[in-house]
Amino acid sequence: MKNYLRAGAGIFALGLSTVSASEVQLRILETTDIHVNVVDYDYYADKPSVAVGLARTATLIKQARSEVKNSILIDNGDLIQGNPLGDYMAKERGLKKGDVHPVFKAMNLLKYDVGNLGNHEFNYGLDFLNESLNDANFPYVSSNIYLDDGDTNSANDAPMFDPYVILDRTVVDDKGQKHSVKIGVIGFVPPQITQWDEVNLKGKAITHDIVETAKRYIPEMREQGADVVIAVPHSGLSVETAKGRDENATYYLSKVEGLDAILFGHAHKVFPSDAYADLDGVDVAKGTINGVAATMPGFWGSHLGLVDLKLDVDSNGKWTVLDGTGSTRGIYKRDGRKKIALVDADQKIVDAVKDEHAETISFMRKAVGQTGAPINSFFALVQDLSLIHI
Repeated sequence: MKNYLRAGAGIFALGLSTVSASEVQLRILETTDIHVNVVDYDYYADKPSVAVGLARTATLIKQARSEVKNSILIDNGDLIQGNPLGDYMAKERGLKKGDVHPVFKAMNLLKYDVGNLGNHEFNYGLDFLNESLNDANFPYVSSNIYLDDGDTNSANDAPMFDPYVILDRTVVDDKGQKHSVKIGVIGFVPPQITQWDEVNLKGKAITHDIVETAKRYIPEMREQGADVVIAVPHSGLSVETAKGRDENATYYLSKVEGLDAILFGHAHKVFPSDAYADLDGVDVAKGTINGVAATMPGFWGSHLGLVDLKLDVDSNGKWTVLDGTGSTRGIYKRDGRKKIALVDADQKIVDAVKDEHAETISFMRKAVGQTGAPINSFFALVQDLSLIHI
């Protein structure tokens, strides 16, 4: 009887193995708040810097990709404005049809999968934004900005950009077998852009609440076949009571059903980190917010964000997210006041934008005038000074 049971158990186990699920590791990489820091250079100090630059983050990206079989790369906005290179491209050199913005020269080389819009994308106006975006070899999403058609019924509002995208990808499981998976990516921008950039957006755009927009579109993404759903809010993390149209809505977004990962930004901070250790529902050791794996990778290329998901796919192609963790990797570390490089810049990225970089340096070195007497700002807080007018 014992032998019979063992044989039966073996047959049962064998039967299970033919329909058992396979495990897939999916790594999601994020950059955010690059602010045109493509090269590792401080234009204000007019010298190289080890603490900034997508060129250095690119080295981390390549390392992180090489460690896994399956990965995607997403940018979370505040990309085309924020340093002299951005101002030079928008206000001095300009973009003609056929020109490629230097940030997209770099990002196309890195083969990004999706981009999300940040609030600073609108600083130079919609025409410049659209001329910049058409250089990207990857889709852009933003779900809560709509065309202003003058209709007060928000249900009729038409999205200004694609709210989300569903990527068809082939992934490899732990046994070396290939599977098809649909990865949904939805983006969000702070609703306050219509106030901050009123001069560029009045009469053209309106915005909706981040969380309410997520509740509208995430079920739709699932209905459209998304096996995994990634939210990319250009929004910080705060546990203050939600009031609607919140700027920093990531915490409450994490409670929306159907999310598997969150890539956030805007706050120029790093998550996970001890700064968030006391927040209810936040696990900084695992990198989760209310159980959802999440990351926020600093600013100016200082960090790379990583979310590692463990997926399960059965014989019928049904996907389940078993677990997820969030983490970051830095391009430098501090030793007292000294900044020590942890990676070198990727020379291909530096070379891709060398002309625009050189032109920006020349632009910054131009004299704007002369003064015949010393000037200072010692009393700027208490009285009007000619320096402030300059």
